[in-house]
Amino acid sequence: MTNCLFEQGGRRRASVLGVSALALMTASGAAQALDLDASISGAITQDISVNLDNPASSNPALEGNHRNRLSMVRTTLHLDIDAETDWASFVTKSRVVREASTRYMRRLERAGANGGDEDSLREYYNETELREAYVDFYPTRNTDVRLGKQQVAWGETDFFQGTDLVHGFDFRWRSFLEPANEELRKPLIMANITQHFPSLDGSLQVLVRPGLDRRTDIGNSYDLEGGRWANTPNKGVDLTTLVPYNLEHDQGDYQDVTGGLRWEGFAGGVGYSLAYLHTFSADPVVSPAWNPYRSETTRGPWGETIYPTVDVFGATANGYARWGDFVWSTEIAYIKDQPYNFGTVANASADNAAAAALGLAGFEGIETKDVVRSMVRMDKDLRGLGRLLNADRPAFFSVQVFDTWITSYDRDDELVELVGFGQRSRENSTLVTGILGLSYRNGRVNPELVVGFDTSYGGGFAVPSVSFEYGDSLRFKLEADLFWGGDEVGSRSLFGYFEDSNQLFARAKYQF
Repeated sequence: MTNCLFEQGGRRRASVLGVSALALMTASGAAQALDLDASISGAITQDISVNLDNPASSNPALEGNHRNRLSMVRTTLHLDIDAETDWASFVTKSRVVREASTRYMRRLERAGANGGDEDSLREYYNETELREAYVDFYPTRNTDVRLGKQQVAWGETDFFQGTDLVHGFDFRWRSFLEPANEELRKPLIMANITQHFPSLDGSLQVLVRPGLDRRTDIGNSYDLEGGRWANTPNKGVDLTTLVPYNLEHDQGDYQDVTGGLRWEGFAGGVGYSLAYLHTFSADPVVSPAWNPYRSETTRGPWGETIYPTVDVFGATANGYARWGDFVWSTEIAYIKDQPYNFGTVANASADNAAAAALGLAGFEGIETKDVVRSMVRMDKDLRGLGRLLNADRPAFFSVQVFDTWITSYDRDDELVELVGFGQRSRENSTLVTGILGLSYRNGRVNPELVVGFDTSYGGGFAVPSVSFEYGDSLRFKLEADLFWGGDEVGSRSLFGYFEDSNQLFARAKYQF
């Protein structure tokens, strides 16, 4: 499978091997010079996906049958270096990604994806990045300090963000389907200080992000450039030509200082946390050219895509319910001034006539609302089901309910869930997800089913998979990614964005 990538050109192969060799030589030299106790680990991963549907697009240049075509051939190299001295530890985590230019990707490019240039999508997905580089040290017995580029995970939720808003996520290459959040999360340069209070059975964490990151490191990144995970029907349509990013907006500048506080403790058999965070809105909004959001102009003919800052107040709790033999967790986040696009096509203003003529909602402007997001989850081992299915161990079952409440909601505000799509936001919306996992052959064969249902807007997803483990090094996975939209709202709803985007996915991984 890897040959598919290497046949695309020796220069890329040299790039991957060169970065690896340089990192190894640098680590070896530094270890000898500083008398460090160093270790090197990593992985090589090959991902392949195939279209199970013919992806729908409003772009006539993408006409044709693209079912059963390769949508992704992606090779990833991870290289982690850990080193320790008597007074500190040092960590670097590098990632090199190279994608083959598949026939389907070339059709997307010719249709106009990512500017429409040859190999533009391949370069869009490729990366060579030092993802994390930090130092840990301990000024006192109860003080932990981490300085540098790092990841910090807050909250209790799976799939959807509640208080886990310290970082943005990169959903461009595989949307939300990648289960390893550390692969999607965008690391940030921060000072991360934790003070432990043993007498209180708790700790206080302080995060300060001084604004030294790249422009693209803030907020969630979606495939707005018309690639394989662009929302239906925008494949082959580069929306950034009309509404380019402005990551230096007055209400959300990537150089702004952000950060937060979190108290984490344990009391009465319950783990809990309380947090405050000043950060960027997770999802982008569009500031229309005819009604700019707290600015005079925009960068694009129709506006610009921005990430305004928000304040988040959150709390989590988790524990074990002996009476039901399950682990529970819950989370609540109050997000002040969450930005929404507003405006329906039917009530479009004269200035908004061009977007309305194309059926694009939300281009009237931006309005902020205070939002409460909450989650409850139960994790339980089902011993009876495990025995019934002849599994090695009890079946693992998890169910999560995630709710969004828009306070001071008014239907006449005409808020939309996503700019360009006609689904009006509701005062309350709820998502339900579930996981069922089994284990066979002493944990070497692991089938799993993940499902999700949008009980408010309709639609959902199902991801059946089976993973295989061989020794300490080899991992394989086969997976189907299946979506359906609600009958009423079609592609305007959350899971309707993935209509006709069903995929077959395979992964081979070698860990060293």
